[in-house]
Amino acid sequence: MGDESPGISRRGFIGGAPAALAGLAAAKEAFAQSMRDIESLPPAWHTDEGYWAKIRGKFLLQEGLGYLNNGTVGPTPKPVFEALVEYWRMMAENPNENSAILQGRSDLIRQKAAQFLGVAPDEVAILRNATEGNSLVARGLELARGDEVLLGYLEHDSNRQPWLLRAKRDGIVVKEAEVGTPPKSPDEVLKAFEAGVTGRTRVIGVAHCDTVTGTFTPVKEIAKLAHGKGAICCVDGAQTLGMVALNVRDLGVDTYATTCHKWLCAPAGTGLLYVSRELQDRLWPNIATEDWWAHKDARKYDRVSRRPWPVVAALEDALDFQSAIGRTRIEQRVRGLASYLRGQAAAIPGVRLYTSNDPRLSGGMTSLGLDGVSPLRLREYLRQRFDIYTAERRKGNRYPADPHGVDGIRLSTHFYNTFEQVEKVLSALRELASGKT
Repeated sequence: MGDESPGISRRGFIGGAPAALAGLAAAKEAFAQSMRDIESLPPAWHTDEGYWAKIRGKFLLQEGLGYLNNGTVGPTPKPVFEALVEYWRMMAENPNENSAILQGRSDLIRQKAAQFLGVAPDEVAILRNATEGNSLVARGLELARGDEVLLGYLEHDSNRQPWLLRAKRDGIVVKEAEVGTPPKSPDEVLKAFEAGVTGRTRVIGVAHCDTVTGTFTPVKEIAKLAHGKGAICCVDGAQTLGMVALNVRDLGVDTYATTCHKWLCAPAGTGLLYVSRELQDRLWPNIATEDWWAHKDARKYDRVSRRPWPVVAALEDALDFQSAIGRTRIEQRVRGLASYLRGQAAAIPGVRLYTSNDPRLSGGMTSLGLDGVSPLRLREYLRQRFDIYTAERRKGNRYPADPHGVDGIRLSTHFYNTFEQVEKVLSALRELASGKT
């Protein structure tokens, strides 16, 4: 991607760096040994807390910290971190040749990412995050003045603002579908989108899992709705990769932008964008550099010249780390923790749940509030009393389509979290609800 000197092939680079290749091989073997260690599962892996304690030991999290904010940024596993450090060391020792070695793994990483998403490698671009993917889609589609884009009811600004900017520049119209918090059923969500579609709707853009409440939207049905009306469906999947076992092809969407530094626990600066083969001729790249035109598939969207190749290389290790555990196994762990949290919290007087416990509408994130307790007080009580870290959510105009307003905290339960940490959250809620603190 623009990283080679004129007249010198990548093959020549790699052939001239035997020491670096040996260092890369050593780093990969150390990582592989760590993966072999976690692949030896006990027969009762789904109930064996000892196994999950072993997995937690693969992280560098502070002792005693209950980190429940994976929805913002996830911790990098120790094997992935150590590989990343080795890649940066390679860059420091021989920047140009070793950069080419790491860059040379791009298509292998693309293949692994495509398998993780359930799509073809030629439909995947390696970007920095979902924000970049959402912006690329919003700017790259040909839309005319008056064309309408229908967004979800709690879109993150990384999916709302690119469309609003396009509206200011080109006169397109952005609308939002309003749904209850939480919705009572997937059908309620679908009907809200059906009501918002008009003859001018060209795009339906929606988060697969919204960042405010953690509510899952029925994107497969919404994609069918869009296509039936002659529109396309563009999904913000920032909160799903690494949380649930995805099959983007089965969803039938046209684009799917995702971030890797959240639930996949990859280093910050890694993201993926799926663009269906059928849409690639209609979606323009946002960045043009040498030879971008030579690529007729999704690779044309990630031709950005110089980039931090050690970070991209570590994305491969993050994918391998979760594959070693098992994506379905991770999803069941994530859902088990979150469902238990919501079920127990619902029985505490004064607790208001903004996230449904219906598995069709929820995953690993839970937003809740407590009557008479401010979000800041609730968050800080958990942090100071129980060493539990969460994200604060407040009412306001940041998510204006939400007719109810979320006032509380958001908790992300990932596979490295424990039921003991969930019990600490419940203890804090009971103590605060008692009014004795």
